[in-house]
Amino acid sequence: MGLGRAEADQEIIKPLSFKAQQFKRLVLDNKLEFLLVSDPELDKAGAAVDVRVGSLLDPKKMPGLAHFCEHMLFYASEKYPEEDAYSKFLSEHGGHTNAYTAAESTNYHFDCNWDSLEEALDRFAQFFISPLISEDGVEREVNAVDSEHNKNLNTDAWRQMQLWRHTANPGHPFNRFSTGNLDTLLHTPKERGLIPHEEVQAFHARHYSSNLMRGALVGRQPLAELEALVRAKFGAVPNTDLPVPHFPEDVLTEQQTGQLLRVVPQKEGHRLDLQWAVPPEQTVYRVTPCGYLGHLIGHEGFGSPFAVLKARGWATGLSAGEGGSSFSARSFFTVVGAGLEHIEEIVGIIFAYIGLVSKQDGACAIFDIHGPLCSTFNTKAPPLKPFLNTSSACGQEMTVFDFGVACCLEQEFSEEAVRAVLRELTPRNLRMMIASKRYKGQTTLTEPWYGTEYSQEAISSEWLSAWASAVAPPELHLPHDNPFISSDFTLIDVKDTEEVRPEVCHEGSLLRMWHKPSTRFDTPKAVIYLHFACPEAYTSPEAGVLTRLYVKLLSDYLNEIAYDAELAGLSWGLNSTTTGFLVSFFGYSHKLMELVCQVLHKVGTFAVEDDRFLVQKEALAKEYANARYQQPYQTAMYETAVALEARRWHTNEYEAVIGDLQPSDLTAFAGRLFSRCFAEGYATGNFSKEQASDLTAVVESLLTEQVRARPLFPSQRPEKRVVRLPAGKPALLSVPAPNDANENSAVVLTYQVGPDDLARNALAELAVQCCRRDAFHTLRTVEQLGYMVWLAGLPTLTVRAVAFVVQSSAFSAVHLEQRCEAFVGAQLARLAELDADSFASQARELAKAKLEKPKRLRELAARDWREIDDGTLIFDRPAAEVAALRTLSKADVLQFFQVGARLLEKEIHIERKKKERRNAIEGTP
Repeated sequence: MGLGRAEADQEIIKPLSFKAQQFKRLVLDNKLEFLLVSDPELDKAGAAVDVRVGSLLDPKKMPGLAHFCEHMLFYASEKYPEEDAYSKFLSEHGGHTNAYTAAESTNYHFDCNWDSLEEALDRFAQFFISPLISEDGVEREVNAVDSEHNKNLNTDAWRQMQLWRHTANPGHPFNRFSTGNLDTLLHTPKERGLIPHEEVQAFHARHYSSNLMRGALVGRQPLAELEALVRAKFGAVPNTDLPVPHFPEDVLTEQQTGQLLRVVPQKEGHRLDLQWAVPPEQTVYRVTPCGYLGHLIGHEGFGSPFAVLKARGWATGLSAGEGGSSFSARSFFTVVGAGLEHIEEIVGIIFAYIGLVSKQDGACAIFDIHGPLCSTFNTKAPPLKPFLNTSSACGQEMTVFDFGVACCLEQEFSEEAVRAVLRELTPRNLRMMIASKRYKGQTTLTEPWYGTEYSQEAISSEWLSAWASAVAPPELHLPHDNPFISSDFTLIDVKDTEEVRPEVCHEGSLLRMWHKPSTRFDTPKAVIYLHFACPEAYTSPEAGVLTRLYVKLLSDYLNEIAYDAELAGLSWGLNSTTTGFLVSFFGYSHKLMELVCQVLHKVGTFAVEDDRFLVQKEALAKEYANARYQQPYQTAMYETAVALEARRWHTNEYEAVIGDLQPSDLTAFAGRLFSRCFAEGYATGNFSKEQASDLTAVVESLLTEQVRARPLFPSQRPEKRVVRLPAGKPALLSVPAPNDANENSAVVLTYQVGPDDLARNALAELAVQCCRRDAFHTLRTVEQLGYMVWLAGLPTLTVRAVAFVVQSSAFSAVHLEQRCEAFVGAQLARLAELDADSFASQARELAKAKLEKPKRLRELAARDWREIDDGTLIFDRPAAEVAALRTLSKADVLQFFQVGARLLEKEIHIERKKKERRNAIEGTP
């Protein structure tokens, strides 16, 4: 018995955005089913295989075995016995690879340069044919799994997800620990007389049958060539004709519903989670009642539950939709950033809204308004995008074979399916989780795997009764018609080639506007960037915090409008910078200017509302306080940026000043924010010259008539300055870990290359290309320093750099730094022995990667905007850097590591006793 299959002669449905691709369904003799996609325009190729085997099949004696098996398949195979040969090949040929283990499936995927597909696919297929799972490899890789688990120990999302599992039906496999650690995968099995590597081998042999697999392959090659590749590479995958695994749907029984969990989180803040078990949807994948109901309940527009809760000061955020899901069972979640004093009322409003949804007659009409648009003009997805959706299609009885593009197909509405879910969303079926540090010292239970402190009790009958009869307040209603939905999708008539560059269409004392019309991606969309350089925005830590509050309040005031816009395919972003603030817009060009005008009008009429100020101030204060709960490697990267940027305040300084700020402070600050200002803008996409002129007029009106800005003095022009590290004298900044509970160390070693320069940039990237895979293999796979290990470019503003980033739960930061330095020394010897052909291959693959064409309008727009914002204006940078790359030699790379780089060692130590942070970098002038 195999997975649900489509008939061989059925049509493969595809959305309009896939019009250039050719598709074919293929079923091998071993019942392994593949979707083939041929696209002659691709720079990259890739593949994915999804296996109907997940953590629910873990044996009780070895929790986490499915996840561990996933790790081990990357090591080696009988055909390619060299350890890490697969990942090394991909790294050397412009590729990447990853995998994940879900409850009922495991997904493996990769991409690479299109002309390397055959060799990559041959290595990939060995995962499923003849992997080598050695005793030595198992005893090393289990440390990576353990490090991955330790990384997650202090992350609230992981802790709360495991608590949901722990408090589910004890007789259901969902109740178990799923990721594994050193104890469950090595020590305990050995104590019980088991041989771990043999257990992994047996798990693979027992469960990895080709009839439980589905794959996808995308390449530039014609369909006939792709078919031949799949038949040649995957025909040998063993088929044991296993039945599709099925599990009971009773993840929650009557003993687990109607329960309230009070949880002590790691981070500051309050959170309310509501969970219901709902019918599985996998057999009706294009009918998504949870998605539809999540859209309605999680709506943030006028009349929505969030709008009502926000107006009462009871919530700072709300989301709804599918939670932890599998083919056998699903859950529906509503998550609210909530105040503890109003839990009963908050949940009552949610149930009142569910009642409104249950009574509605126009469900299909609402779906028709919000459903089809996004699937119609999906920009061409990168090669991996369709593959990652194969897991959502495994096990479905399809009427059409379209699992590879299911994410882009228009969804269908089924009132019957929606009502089946609604029937489960009752107070009696509810599980609640309230997370707050106020419960510290008041809980009575501890979850065994993560150590989460919690208590459990039945939800009071008074609450259940009140929620069952909840009445909607007058301001609560279903969504109205959306004014931002576009109806004109005409493309402008413009000559659009790669040689066309942004041009200045307006230059004034207050505004410079750039414009580049583009219909290269055949989509009626546009992108707009507007940066307002305001010297007052970042003169001190107080100014930095006030700018953040200004931005947060603007977003808060516009939330209902912006949410409607988002549903209509428009989006916007608002971010503070060290020189002012940036507003960006993206979406269908027909209605984009309406959104721009509404946002800029709110900028021009900004006024502080005291109650919303206090809400946003509290949220921002918690954000600063929660910075200490980041992963140590994130802290190390942040400290590196603060140390190297000449003009950047520290989170500790923001946290020190925010408590004293009052609404009157922001009112005064907003009044002087635009006292001196210069705006720079860029519009591109399906956006005509006339529309660019309209945009210019709107921005100029804001600056001259509403905020009455004056031009900047020359000395006030934004500068991006970086500390220059001393040559030949390593500089060290050691920072104690801010969170005593996180027993991980981290180190960031940064080789500072220098200011933006085509040759230097190419040299830094080539150094990474030549060393990245060896660094991962040596430091992670062989030495097992930790789960988080990488070598990459890590620029600071416009100054390029190369950095090692390592986090470990087993070693100190000093040891990590020593091993990175030892790797550099050993790598110099390896590079010296690298033959000319191998070096030329590395440079060639890097050139291919740099010349890869953008896949989306936003990607191209962001690249142009970086040049404008940085003032570099090298709009043909990829080609220019490749030209510089072709002049480099192996000697240049050797010299880079030997004498040409300045080194900053940044260490994060885990120390129980807090120490004062050093205020200067040792060794800097």
